[in-house]
Amino acid sequence: MMMKMTSPLSLCSLMIIVLCIRAVASEGPRVFKVGDEFEWRVPLQNDTSVYSRWASINRFHIGDSLSFVYDKDSVMEVDKWGFYHCNASDPITAFDNGNSTFYLDRPGLFYFISGSNAHCTSGQRLIVEVMHIHHHHRHDASLPPSMSPLSASSPSESAFDSHDPASSAAASSLLASFFPPFAALLVALFCCQP
Repeated sequence: MMMKMTSPLSLCSLMIIVLCIRAVASEGPRVFKVGDEFEWRVPLQNDTSVYSRWASINRFHIGDSLSFVYDKDSVMEVDKWGFYHCNASDPITAFDNGNSTFYLDRPGLFYFISGSNAHCTSGQRLIVEVMHIHHHHRHDASLPPSMSPLSASSPSESAFDSHDPASSAAASSLLASFFPPFAALLVALFCCQP
């Protein structure tokens, strides 16, 4: 049996094609489990910003979904006023089945709270910013532990403040979105050297 030897150039081309396909495929719709392993529940007393931190390390796009997993609770999409006042009396959408999926169908901010006022005021609430298509700038949708809209940073501050962990996470996320094509370029340069 005779085997044909593959040239380094064709092997390099194949690797570039595979990396490019993987980079494009990784940009498809994603399902985010809210809170990851913490799920959707009342935060610990000294960790009321758990959902703000979770949102700040993820990039949400049109077509993505949020999966809320919870026990003996609920999740409601509310307007901005309902979020800041933990008001569940007029939700946009409400779920109480323990495993709810919310489809992110437009760019902008989405506000979620627990249907229990006590849970919401204890920090069980979430703001998610959905990016425009091909939008690479991320406004920090996270809030300080006090959840006070008055204590948020002013618009004149840098979008990526190196002292702010949420901004650093947003900058890292932005870098990560460019990494697959950059990796393909590096592989091409490395493999295709004579």
